[in-house]
Amino acid sequence: METPAEIRQRWCYLRDLLIEQLARFESGALQMHTADVNVSANAIKKLKRNILDFDELIARSDARNR
Repeated sequence: METPAEIRQRWCYLRDLLIEQLARFESGALQMHTADVNVSANAIKKLKRNILDFDELIARSDARNR
């Protein structure tokens, strides 16, 4: 079983990768063509908001465990 520190480290790595990909979508450097997935500006904003919400959840968990 992973420790909270290991989970946090994995989340940070995945979070950074996701944010980098989202920035590439926003800039137009990365494009996706699909009929099934919404890659609109609103979908990207929602995903970014969800990332921040998860960051806050981790921070609250860290604060409780100190």
